[in-house]
Amino acid sequence: RGSTLNAHYTSPMVIRAMYEALGNMGFQSGNILEPSCGVGNFFGMLPESMSQSRLYGVELDSITGRIARQLYPEADITVAGFETTDRRDFFDLAVGNVPFGDFKVLDKRYDKHHWLIHDYFFGKTLDKVRPGGIVAFITSKGTLDKENSAVRKYLAQRADLIGAIRLPDNTFKRNAGTEVTSDIIFLQKRDHITDLEPDWVHLDTDENGIRMNRYFVQHPEMILGDMVMES
Repeated sequence: RGSTLNAHYTSPMVIRAMYEALGNMGFQSGNILEPSCGVGNFFGMLPESMSQSRLYGVELDSITGRIARQLYPEADITVAGFETTDRRDFFDLAVGNVPFGDFKVLDKRYDKHHWLIHDYFFGKTLDKVRPGGIVAFITSKGTLDKENSAVRKYLAQRADLIGAIRLPDNTFKRNAGTEVTSDIIFLQKRDHITDLEPDWVHLDTDENGIRMNRYFVQHPEMILGDMVMES
């Protein structure tokens, strides 16, 4: 019951589109991590062109994780919290729909950052991906839009933003019964930390007076729908 709060199951259309984008970026095969894999929808929809990849999943909920193990016996699936895993610089691609929520995960290595759960998944996953590897995550719009830019600064020091797409708030309505504005973010890990502060670290105001990430103000074509304020 405790893990159902953020069990947002991802629609096949979104998963297919993410793999298509990754294929266009040149990804063919490698070690793939899904750090909150649920029953393994991302594994099940891996395109034929990437079928030589080795699959690794982590799932907190034991029923869901055991279902994933039965469905994908060739994958290496850990049924435990993501905070218990410690492989570093190993994965070529991390993909998935991370848990969103207003709570934190206890993990000694990262506690000092005081990250909310979705930001924690980004920060920890970047350490698990090798330099040049890609992180492609669905997250709440809070990651890119929150006023406090600390987490974006942390990510920007370690990775380049390849691009992001803002999804309409009804994207997960059919699959997860939830209406939340979410983003797909594609990051590529660098081989060293830099002190860069690219535009996407900061917020800006669009022509309608709505505050959001400067990336989306500069690239309105990457927003699927219209940003409006609703009370």
